[in-house]
Amino acid sequence: MIKTIRTLLYRPPKLPKSNEDIGDYQVDFANAIRFTKSCGFSVERPSWRPHEKLEVKGTFLEPVLRSAGVKDFSKAAFQCLKWCHYLAPYLEQKLGRKIWLTVGQIWVDDRAMFSPTWSDLSNWSQRGISVGEMQKQWSSGFNLHAWLTVDSGEIIEPTLMTSIATLFPDKYPHFLGAVGWGDPTEILTAHKYFPMAVGAEFAECMHSKSQIDLLASNPQELHSSSMAMVFGS
Repeated sequence: MIKTIRTLLYRPPKLPKSNEDIGDYQVDFANAIRFTKSCGFSVERPSWRPHEKLEVKGTFLEPVLRSAGVKDFSKAAFQCLKWCHYLAPYLEQKLGRKIWLTVGQIWVDDRAMFSPTWSDLSNWSQRGISVGEMQKQWSSGFNLHAWLTVDSGEIIEPTLMTSIATLFPDKYPHFLGAVGWGDPTEILTAHKYFPMAVGAEFAECMHSKSQIDLLASNPQELHSSSMAMVFGS
């Protein structure tokens, strides 16, 4: 009963209006866990290990990708939710670290590249995403971004740079197939991440209730594109 009352009384924090409104990542992540729990999902709270950073050279990636059957990261463009959900357990196993699928907003300077609201995420978790809703969104894309949070407080960004390279091949050809990791404020210049929902359970429920496939269970499904996400104006 206490949990039910707390859920009914829960009110999420205000959304950022610029990247200057985005504060400490771990504080925002704790708020994202509270929101996810208010939607009815269980999430393990982090025990942060800030002194155990990811390898600078990223040698952990090759065995992860090999075990996951991933050969071509250029296929990751605009497929952030699918790729993050698929890679998370392989990264956990290789690193021996806790990895959380994370969904939310990403800002560059004062422009939101993806800007779901709390209501958007709550509704998608309850009813999924319909084909009609996707058709309405084609002008601005499927309006969310996903990445992976590590218990060091760092993030792993598997898809954004490949998406940028696909949209702007002449300007950012070196981004194609690139994976970023490290402090959330240092992945890309002037970009900030605002976590809102956390955990595989959230994504799997949204997938199960949607009219389109949002996730992959094998490399073949991972490399197919049943949906796309593009930057809004």
